[in-house]
Amino acid sequence: MLPSQLRKFLKALANENRQRIMLLFAQQQVLTVGQVAELTGLGMSTVSEHLKQLGEAGLLEYEKHGKEVEYRPNVAGIQDTLEGLGDFLKKCC
Repeated sequence: MLPSQLRKFLKALANENRQRIMLLFAQQQVLTVGQVAELTGLGMSTVSEHLKQLGEAGLLEYEKHGKEVEYRPNVAGIQDTLEGLGDFLKKCC
């Protein structure tokens, strides 16, 4: 059975909007909710929910600056989770 964090990671990336959001971070390392909403055309509350899920899955981390929240990829977390996925696949396949 997959570890809980790996399941969250895969579930987060199963959504096309969250995939689009993650690809934005390949172009710009730090983004706010407003910037993501503008770039994707999604509503602010929708973007906030997607960013929350990506954070809970270990894909993003954030830093608050007053009322503004900046999101960035959690590179170490992503690498660890991908290693875990590789280990799982070696065992099962």
